[in-house]
Amino acid sequence: MGVLSCMKYLMFIFNVLVFAAGTCLAGVGVWVAVDPAGFQDIVAAKPVLSAGAYLLLAVGIALSLLGFLGCCGALRRSRPLLLVFFILVSLIFVTQLVGAALFLVHWKQIQPEVFLSELRRNYRGDEGAEVFSTAWNTLMVTFSCCGVLGPEDFGNGSRFQELHPGTPWPRACCARDGLLQAGELLGWEQCQERSPGYIHEQGCFSTFGRTLQKYVSVPGTCSLAVLGIEIFAMFFAFCLYYNFD
Repeated sequence: MGVLSCMKYLMFIFNVLVFAAGTCLAGVGVWVAVDPAGFQDIVAAKPVLSAGAYLLLAVGIALSLLGFLGCCGALRRSRPLLLVFFILVSLIFVTQLVGAALFLVHWKQIQPEVFLSELRRNYRGDEGAEVFSTAWNTLMVTFSCCGVLGPEDFGNGSRFQELHPGTPWPRACCARDGLLQAGELLGWEQCQERSPGYIHEQGCFSTFGRTLQKYVSVPGTCSLAVLGIEIFAMFFAFCLYYNFD
């Protein structure tokens, strides 16, 4: 009985954490969906971000309900609730495995053309006050990169060239004496002439790709931890289900 009681309270504590995490995710989803501060303007493809916000909201609500079911099933010694909890966690577990497999198969197939099209159509330059241009300027300065593929992204036909004819690329592509945008340019004329050391030749797409490959172990470890927790949750629910009257 002592082991069973310990498992019951561990099950309760685990599901309280799941409920809290689900509530937080739902709150973030609501915040992004309401968009109080122009958050969606960071990405020009607003429907994608909006869909992500509602997906986050749905996942948060689902986790909250799952945590609530687990808490009630453990405290009330309810076999039907524990059975429902076990089935739902099993479905989530299988879905995550399938999603991880699909991600590993298709993540290298993501092409830069979509990002390049958005950049050429919406980027306004260093003085652009809207969130899209400001976000791109910050990214290019912080990661020492230029455009999606390189400086040529700002050439003829781009919104940037329409607003700044004769300027080959924005100052955000130029090397600075610091990482912050407040850092002084090493040389604007040399940057315009594409002198080595004065301009970032590398595109941001490949830069981000290398960064993701470098730190892919972090989300991978977190994902494995989540899967491990789900396995323990299913095990606890299974044991309690067969030991409760």
